[in-house]
Amino acid sequence: MDKHFDNLVSEAIDNIPDKYQEKLKNVLFKTEDQPSDQQRIKLGLRKCDALFGLYEGVPLTKRGGATHSIVPDVITIFKFPMIDIYSDELELKKQIFETVWHEVAHYFGLNHQMIHASKNKS
Repeated sequence: MDKHFDNLVSEAIDNIPDKYQEKLKNVLFKTEDQPSDQQRIKLGLRKCDALFGLYEGVPLTKRGGATHSIVPDVITIFKFPMIDIYSDELELKKQIFETVWHEVAHYFGLNHQMIHASKNKS
C-alpha cells in the first residue's frame, strides 16, 4: 500500500493546476504514516482528531515580497488517517487530491475559510 499511496499523492501533485504548479517554489512534498506527537501537540489535536495533511512553512502572503526561502516549505500527506477512514479506492483518491490542494492553498496564503469558499465555487 505504501507505493500505491505514494503514487496517488504524486498523481495529485501532478494535477495541481498549471497556474499554481509553476508558482510552487522550494516546496518539498512527502508522505508519512502518521503525524508526529510534536505535530499533534503544536496543532492542539486530540487523540481522536484525524490529520490528513500539513503545510509547514511561511505562506507567500507573509513573506514581504520574497518568493523563496533557504529552507524548503514542507507539505506532508499522512497515509493512515486517510486509509483508516476511506476504504473505497475512489473516495481515498478524492481525499488525497483534496488534501494536496488544501495544503498547497495554505502555501499560497489561503486560510481554512478561504479554502472552503473556493471549493464551494468550483
